[in-house]
Amino acid sequence: MSEPRDIVTGFIDAWNRMDFEAIIGCLDADIYYHNIPLPPISGREAVVSYLREAWTFSACEWTLRSIAASGESVLTERVDAFTINGRAVVLPVMGVFEISKGRITQWRDYFDLASYQAQLELAAREPGYSDEDR
Repeated sequence: MSEPRDIVTGFIDAWNRMDFEAIIGCLDADIYYHNIPLPPISGREAVVSYLREAWTFSACEWTLRSIAASGESVLTERVDAFTINGRAVVLPVMGVFEISKGRITQWRDYFDLASYQAQLELAAREPGYSDEDR
């Protein structure tokens, strides 16, 4: 069985390859996912549904800045970058992963929601649109 740290780095690698099936394959059936400060989601089916809906990007690069593991817990400091409508959405994230039997059973990410929402709003605009066009 893989070490918890290896499972999390494999999960990040799957995101960077945009390999949805590999991402989901890392999650336990009873996964608890909390994108703090948003409401938590429980169960693989609900998380899959959420991720499919949020999968609006054409590129993804999670840069791992720091990682620490203790027992079944893995902490990550990351910068998650996505390309949406040709625009970068970049988000510093602190992630906490709990591992059991080779799967992620809990995944909690802490980030600045206001920054994320502002970037998503800009990315939702048509490419080439700027504030001066108003």
